[in-house]
Amino acid sequence: MQNSFASRITRIGLALLLIGCGYGLGKWDPTWTSSSHAQPPADPDRNDGSQTVDLAKETVQQIQIANDSLALAMEALRLEGKYNPATSGMNPYLILSGGGDAIEDLERGIGVDPITFAELYAGMALREVGDEITRDEQNRLLYKNKLIRMYSVERMQSRAEMAQSILKKRVLP
Repeated sequence: MQNSFASRITRIGLALLLIGCGYGLGKWDPTWTSSSHAQPPADPDRNDGSQTVDLAKETVQQIQIANDSLALAMEALRLEGKYNPATSGMNPYLILSGGGDAIEDLERGIGVDPITFAELYAGMALREVGDEITRDEQNRLLYKNKLIRMYSVERMQSRAEMAQSILKKRVLP
């Protein structure tokens, strides 16, 4: 009786050992590299330079080239008097659709482009614009006590058509 009890305990022990070994081998990854971080960033979307960019080198280079091209186009529009942003960030929407005056749009209360709208809510307003921004009881942004709205659908469609016209325009050397 004791022999069968010891045999049963031995078999249970071996079964648990095999399960443990199987689990350990299943979790083990010989290609795993150790990395250590003291604390994760408070905001996972914030990139303070210490986070890695999960993009191919060629993709990063293309984004950098596009950014440089947008900056050149922005400066050309600014020199022509056709680019007047209300926020500190570069506004690809205005640049690619031939420019715009976001501050005048705010003054007139006719709505702003989607990028300006988002950047105003993100707190990226230029100082002279930010000084005039308040919030209403529903926490919506107001500029000089006028509700800040986004462009109408018709105006966005018109801007999209303008962007397409610019892309199709033939430029002689």
